[in-house]
Amino acid sequence: MGHPWETKRSPGSPTVGTPLWDNNTMQLSTRPFAKSRRVRWASGHWPRSHALGVGRSQGRGGANGGIRGRGGMDPGRIQGRGGLRNPSRRGSLSVVACQAESDGELNRGPGTGGSAAAAAAAAAALAGADVAGAGEGRHSQPPAGQCPWRVRAVATRTPGPPLRPWDQPLVLRGPRGAAAPPAGPHRGPSSGHLQQELLSAQHADNGASVQEVLSELTNQRTVPNIFVNKVHMGGCDRTFQAHQSGLLQKLLQDDPAYDYDLIVIGGGSGGLACAQEAAILGRKVLVLDFVVPSPQGTSWGLGGTCVNVGCIPKKLMHQAALLGQALTDSRKFGWEYSQQVKHNWGTMTEAVQNHIGSLNWGYRLSLREKAVAYINSYGEFVEHHKIKATNGKGQETCYTAAKFVIATGERPRYLGIQGDKEYCITSDDLFSLPYCPGTTLVVGASYVALECAGFLAGLGLDVTVMVRSVLLRGFDQEMAERVGSYMEQHGVRFLRKFVPVEVQQLEKGSPGKLKVMAKSTEGPETIEGVYNTVLLAIGRDSCTKKMGLEKIGVKINEKSGKIPVNDVEQTNVPYVYAVGDVLEGKPELTPIAVQAGKLLARRLFGGRLEKCDYVNVPTVVFTPLEYGCCGYSEERAIEVYQKENLEVYHTLFWPLEWTVACRDNNTCYAKIICNKLDNDRVIGFHVLGPNAGEIIQGFAAAMKCGLTKQLLDDTIGIHPTCAEVFTTLQITKASGLDVTQKGC
Repeated sequence: MGHPWETKRSPGSPTVGTPLWDNNTMQLSTRPFAKSRRVRWASGHWPRSHALGVGRSQGRGGANGGIRGRGGMDPGRIQGRGGLRNPSRRGSLSVVACQAESDGELNRGPGTGGSAAAAAAAAAALAGADVAGAGEGRHSQPPAGQCPWRVRAVATRTPGPPLRPWDQPLVLRGPRGAAAPPAGPHRGPSSGHLQQELLSAQHADNGASVQEVLSELTNQRTVPNIFVNKVHMGGCDRTFQAHQSGLLQKLLQDDPAYDYDLIVIGGGSGGLACAQEAAILGRKVLVLDFVVPSPQGTSWGLGGTCVNVGCIPKKLMHQAALLGQALTDSRKFGWEYSQQVKHNWGTMTEAVQNHIGSLNWGYRLSLREKAVAYINSYGEFVEHHKIKATNGKGQETCYTAAKFVIATGERPRYLGIQGDKEYCITSDDLFSLPYCPGTTLVVGASYVALECAGFLAGLGLDVTVMVRSVLLRGFDQEMAERVGSYMEQHGVRFLRKFVPVEVQQLEKGSPGKLKVMAKSTEGPETIEGVYNTVLLAIGRDSCTKKMGLEKIGVKINEKSGKIPVNDVEQTNVPYVYAVGDVLEGKPELTPIAVQAGKLLARRLFGGRLEKCDYVNVPTVVFTPLEYGCCGYSEERAIEVYQKENLEVYHTLFWPLEWTVACRDNNTCYAKIICNKLDNDRVIGFHVLGPNAGEIIQGFAAAMKCGLTKQLLDDTIGIHPTCAEVFTTLQITKASGLDVTQKGC
């Protein structure tokens, strides 16, 4: 075996033991090539070698992001040429040539020179695009008697003049993973602003420690380990993919003229998740959040709809209603109490608002800890990369950023009739209402409408729901009708096929009295009713129409205000992105917004490629009888797969907890929809019963893993639980058999 080459450093480069990266050095490779499972090294001696990389802005080479290389072998010489499209150079081709020479005799080998050249060319082309890059070429099965070889190209960047073609260092690595210092002078003039470190970890004093820390930091145990502007990219494949997608160029477009790397408009779940993740990745981030008061004057703190006027208060008030039912059931379980049980609206809302306040403060604290700037101002674009922030006092300040994320969410829609904004409330107002709403008319059949109607009725109020057409549009309609039937059995009245046309105030007060006039959607019939409170829950509109998006050319759906984006949440304007409820055609769910926000930040600033998966997202409607689902509704499954290709298994069930109280027998319902053409794969999962959310979560994970009916049958259920019913489903809808349950 030949003596391994010594580790060498270029003048001015950091010494071994310095931080893994700093402001000047962006690439560090520590893993010896010998540990790569893709290359087998044979014994042999390569006494002397050197390598040269040359980058050019035009010439021959590959195109469309692909890597091309060609070349051949002559005795003692490997040469080739390759190229990589460089979008940051106005679509021109960056072409490099590389050459490696050895005193040893190398036989001719078809394609080997091109392989090495293409790899080195790719790396140098990346470096020419102002990025740290790496490429490799290898020949693991040379002609008999010859030594396998690999050529590696690496490049780093430090502050200074723009990179020049001759500033791309290429490193040839020899047998057993040793680093080969370039022999002879560096070809071409040098500006002195490049720093390069060639590290042979097996010979460095602290090489093992460097490897261990780098592996722990990046969870990557292969070479090269590439960082761009302190952002971990990964290895060659991911670096090339990122370059082809344009991500590498974006990572390096650090314009010091901008005030921020990222401005997030909207302080809801998705926006905050994106902002904090970007800050964790070392970016300078600003969050603009301003709540325009509702027509009734309601506003709230940081956190968006979910925290303040959505998921959190809704679930807590749903729980308050369930506790009322539990108190009624408790007598059957032996509990005795003499005092009359009643509910205090003020006590509940105060406790709920106190909890929400703690969450608002927690978000503020989290932003502060991550050095995310937060300004309570309304954001409006005034020109490209520039936004105007207007606070509650009307004071205006302008900020610039390289990138923007729109996460402004939605607000409740109004009817557009006389008296709606003057006298009606929405979910924006309900959860902090300072008085008990009394007799309530809920207008709408959305999940917001039914959830609010459900917990208000559970608290003992007189509730009527006015429905224009169907319940829970977009959900499985069999399940929706079962939800409505259960609510009717528990005191909620439904006015079907009617819409309000006018709201009049009869008496002022807290609450007052309102008269609602409505007309039929199927004829001339009109009706009137008197209520203390009218709650509108007819849908929501995106908050995008007063943001100045037209000034920078961002397209929106003019009717809904929704923003069309591609599969990486990017709008038609390249530096503007969007997440959350403002997206067109995406589920309006908090966990989706959070996931999309985090992954977006990681793609923009962390060198990651993972995209948000909007398929098979579980959700729950927190009506008195909770409805959880994942995947296709039965109607949609029939539309996509055809009825004859589906098998629907279903059953009614009676939760054990309800049997002693002797209530609601055979009202809970379970259903799965299976694709017979795909091994009875479960494509729709539906449950109506207590704790539906807790049930659906685990099965949603199973569906992502390809859950089938056979896998459910093979699963041993936990007894006695509601979820176990899915492990014993045997009756199909097609059979027409009775699904009533006789026992627990």
